[in-house]
Amino acid sequence: MRINKNLFPFLGFLIQAFLFLPIARKLLLFQGNYVTYLIVIVIAFFYNLISKFKQSPKTTFGFFFFSTFIAFIISGLLFHNYPDTLSLLFIYGFVTALFVATILYHLKKILFEIKESGYHFGLEIALSFFAPSAYIVSLLPFLSLIQSIQIFAILIVISLFVGLVITISFNVLLNQFKSKIMEKSDDIENLSSIPLLKQLYYTCKEFFIKTGTSLEEIENLSKEIRSSAEDLSSASEEMNASLEEVSSTVQHIAKGAQDQSEAITSIAHSIEELDNLTTSISSQVKMVNVSSRRTTESAKKGMEFTVQQAKILKDIFEQTKLTEDKMAKLRDQATEIKKIVDIIQGITEQTDLLALNAAIEAARVGEQGKGFAVVADEIRNLANETQRSSTTVENLINEINKTTEELNNLLNLEREKIDEANISASQTEEEFTGIVKAVNLVTDMIGRINDAAANQLTHTKELVKKVEQVAQVAADTAAATEEVSAAVEEQTASMEQFTSTAQILSQVVSKLNEIITQLKK
Repeated sequence: MRINKNLFPFLGFLIQAFLFLPIARKLLLFQGNYVTYLIVIVIAFFYNLISKFKQSPKTTFGFFFFSTFIAFIISGLLFHNYPDTLSLLFIYGFVTALFVATILYHLKKILFEIKESGYHFGLEIALSFFAPSAYIVSLLPFLSLIQSIQIFAILIVISLFVGLVITISFNVLLNQFKSKIMEKSDDIENLSSIPLLKQLYYTCKEFFIKTGTSLEEIENLSKEIRSSAEDLSSASEEMNASLEEVSSTVQHIAKGAQDQSEAITSIAHSIEELDNLTTSISSQVKMVNVSSRRTTESAKKGMEFTVQQAKILKDIFEQTKLTEDKMAKLRDQATEIKKIVDIIQGITEQTDLLALNAAIEAARVGEQGKGFAVVADEIRNLANETQRSSTTVENLINEINKTTEELNNLLNLEREKIDEANISASQTEEEFTGIVKAVNLVTDMIGRINDAAANQLTHTKELVKKVEQVAQVAADTAAATEEVSAAVEEQTASMEQFTSTAQILSQVVSKLNEIITQLKK
């Protein structure tokens, strides 16, 4: 089959696109397909430039391996940010790149006439076995990162083992063929007339030289594999111990996650109770708000009533003061009347003395003065009566003055009480004013508390929903942690098997060294 060498990169592009698509579907990198294809096209263009200088299979293998691997990594970094996915992308990209490079390596040797032998025969067999096997494994669903690494490591060991077994078997057959040919080597000149036998002789001779070199390389490679197997066995034992520690840690984490789930559930119940309490507080705050408004109205009415009482007390105070003025005027008039009565009493005393003198004079005159004596006697009686009336009036005036004085004292006491009532009314008015202001302030604060309670009720309900979601996530996390614990236990068992496989591989390499030693003899 013959194709144009310039079309070979695009054949590689088609193979890479075909092999990349299943991996992209598995890792959910659908957008990365287009970027990967563009990267591969650009790399294919550069391959045409590089291929003009060197067309060896090794160059083809290395170029397409790095091109596919770089395309995987760039597309993953551009369209995915999850560490686990990037780790899987790194491993699967490496495997896919190895598979693409292996296919194109063999196509290069088949489609074009290239004299270079390429890589070692055993390595080619190992690559040819490992690359498709690892790619098929990478397509398996529900395969974790650790499981992938373990399976790939086992496949590498198996591939190297298969390559060595096939190479050794092939070398044994060649040695047998070589011994038979060497037994006939003395007669080879006699067979030189037969072109086929001569050609076979020189071909086998060249083949034996290369085979001896290959045996030395296999011996060195077996030593390296044995050393690697021992290191792998030691590393697997250490990894097994680490996995046991991880298993113990995961179990503690699972228990902690379960405890956390229970704690979050308890918090959810507490927040539900808080929600009910907030609802009750909101309703009570509304009732207090109504009561405070009623208290404000009552306080305003009380203040109005106090103002009215203060006005009435003021009117009473003015009336009392007016009465006091009237009483003072009455006391003054009674004093004037007493003065007049005193004058009348003086006149009466004088009239009584004059009437007594007139009676004396009338008695001295005799019969002639008898009528005058009767008049004088009547005047004296009238004076005495006036004297008694004046005394009665004086006594009444004294009583009036006494009553007026007592009434004045009562009015003074009443005025003091009215003053005290006015002061108390003013203080009561001020107190009611302060009460009204305080109640208005309390009403405003209660309104704010009511609004805050309503907002708290809304936020509490949202918090209840979020806590329920967190509780669900915690429960899922606990379940996932238990699954991880089971997976770690499975990985521990797998690592034990892997350790056993490494030990078996070390034994196989020892036997292989013995066989190579015998072959070299």
